[in-house]
Parts: sequence; C-alpha cells; structure tokens
Amino acid sequence: MATFSTNIAIDLSENGNAPNMEFNGSSLLSQSQNLISVRFTLGGKPVMDVSLGGSFSITSSNASGVLSYFIVSAPGGGVTFAFQDLNLYFPTLNSLIGTVSPTIWLGKADRISGSSYSDVLYGYSGNDTIYGGDGNDTIDGGSGVNDIDGGSGTDTLVRSTRMSSSTAVAYNGYVYVGDGVGYDKTAGIEYVRYYDQTVSTATVAGFDALAYLAANRDLAAAFGTNGDAAVTHYMSSGARERRPTSFDGLSYIAANPDLAAVFGTNAAAATTHYITSGRIEGRSTSFNAMSYLAANPDLLGVFGTNTAAATQHFIASGRLEGRSTTFNATAYLARNPDVQKALGTSLLAAATHYVTSGYREGRSAAPLTAATRVADALPATNEAGGVLAFGAV
Repeated sequence: MATFSTNIAIDLSENGNAPNMEFNGSSLLSQSQNLISVRFTLGGKPVMDVSLGGSFSITSSNASGVLSYFIVSAPGGGVTFAFQDLNLYFPTLNSLIGTVSPTIWLGKADRISGSSYSDVLYGYSGNDTIYGGDGNDTIDGGSGVNDIDGGSGTDTLVRSTRMSSSTAVAYNGYVYVGDGVGYDKTAGIEYVRYYDQTVSTATVAGFDALAYLAANRDLAAAFGTNGDAAVTHYMSSGARERRPTSFDGLSYIAANPDLAAVFGTNAAAATTHYITSGRIEGRSTSFNAMSYLAANPDLLGVFGTNTAAATQHFIASGRLEGRSTTFNATAYLARNPDVQKALGTSLLAAATHYVTSGYREGRSAAPLTAATRVADALPATNEAGGVLAFGAV
C-alpha cells in the first residue's frame, strides 16, 4: 500500500505531470545503503531535489534493492510531493527507472491526498482512500472499492463507463457510484462524469437499506438490520443481480392488524419488525388496497385510485370501523360479461377495473341470483356498441 501526498497542484493521470518540474540536468548529492539524493537543474539552476529511501545495494555501475519512498522537494526547501510506503523491489537501476510512474506505484490499496489546489487524482487498481483537499478536483478511483472525499471546492468523480451501465445511490450522507469494475463511496463530490454525460450528485436517488433487506429474505437473515452491510452488498452484487430494493411497510401493517395497533402508519418501524420477526413468523406482506377501495365505494370519491392513501386509511380508520377488505370480483365479472371477456378471470384486474371505471359507469358488483338477467346487469348505452374503458376516477 503506497501513500501519496502533495503540496502543489498535480495530475496523477497516466499522461499527467507536476507543474514546473522540467529539468535538463542532474547531479548526485549523496548516496548510502538507505538514501540516494539527486538534484535536478534547468539551465544550470536547481529546480528540485529528489530523495529515494529504502534498502539499496550500490556498485560503481548498478544498483538494486527495495525502494520505500520517493520524495520531491524544492531545493533547500519543503516537500513538494511524496510517494511513501512503496516497498518496491528493483533488481537493476534501469528497472527502477522503468517503474517511476503513478500507474505502477499506485496500483494497490493506496492512500492519496491532494493539495489545496485543483488536482487530478487517480487511484488506478486496488481499494484506495482518496482525499481531494481544497480546490476543484477531478478524481478517478479506478477499479476496486474506493473511499473518496472530495474535500472543499467543486469536485468531480470520474467513472469510465456510460451512465446506463452504472449504479448510483445516496445513503447515510454518502453517494455510492459503481459499475462492473468496482464502486466508490463518496463524500464532498458535486458531480459524476461518465463517458456520455455529467450529472449532479444532488440528483442521485436515496437507497432504503431496510427495504432492501426486507425485500430479500436471505439478506435479512445474513445482515439483520445492518444498513451499511446492505448498501455494500447492493453495490457489490445486488444491483448486478437485479435484486428488488423496495418493501411496502404500510401493506405489511395493513396485512397484520395487530401491528397496526403497535406501529400505526410508521412504515420504517414495520419494515424493521418484518426483518427481525415477521419474516421468521411467516407473516403476510401484501394488502390488496385496490380490493379495499372497490369494497368501499365511498372511499373512491376521496382517494380515487390512490392505493397508498387507501392503505393508510385502513390502518388508521378502516380496520377500527370494521370495513371489508374483500371485493366480490367474481360477482363483478359475472354481472359484466364484457369486462370478463376483456379481463378473463383475473380478480385483481376486475377490482382495478371497478375502481378506475366500473364504479363511475354505474356497473353492479352484486351477486347474480336466479331471477337476474345478465342483460339487465349491463350498463345502459345509447350507442349500438361500446368500448371497455379504463379511466381515472
């Protein structure tokens, strides 16, 4: 694991550079088994000193050993930038020269810190920790799982893919952005730049970790209510596996009236209950709000087709009033052969049709009796034909 820090604006991309680092001459300042110091000059004037530390075996014509750090300083002044904790073995001097590149030195799990200026920081491979510092930074964590903090300024995260091939969620103050080669956990990042577009992190949708756990029983069994574990799983594999991310806590409450007395309409508390207890008890998680609306026509004028509002009504009032949650969809289909012809025997579709159209059209859902003629059950019309409609209430 290498550590990089800088006090000047720097570009760590493959073709990047550090400003004002040009030189056309050099001289050896000192050398030992642990330290080699070289001064670089431009037009005879010193521009930087480079210190290479480690464990070296030096001869008159070659050198080998392990490089621990590479520090660039202003001549006689402070550190400009530094690569430390390199632990890089080199068998010859030429092989060492050939490795002087951020792409090689920053190819593992590294710690990278930018300057107070606008930097271009790259993590390459490995699980990196990157801090942008001040300035408007551009940061590419590369492959792996990276922890990135842009610091102050307006900072841009780079992902080398199209937006459609990427996953981004906001959770617990962080924005997670990933694709097939890994993901970044970010803070202090204002924009994400993909191949095809740049988007603001303020537009990234939130991730409901508890809902994700509740929607995936195997994960609930493995992680309990650990939200951090949930988002880590989702970014690592869940998104790629197309796992469900939503859980209707209100439907769970409505399907279990004893929970309504405890949680009211607190969907988050209900979701937690399902993860810790309900799934083990085999409790139902579904409530047919459309059937509830169809069974209570007075609610249609209030809620229309808003099933979420209907579910809340049942929890808060309907269950206490003893309202029915069952719509006789079989009778509705029998009463309305044209509906049955269009929908078949789907009871949910029948209830939905009644809520969206049938109630407004005055269609009956009362059971047929021996004396009932089917023709009388059809809605009256002044036209020779008609169209089965699914419209808003």
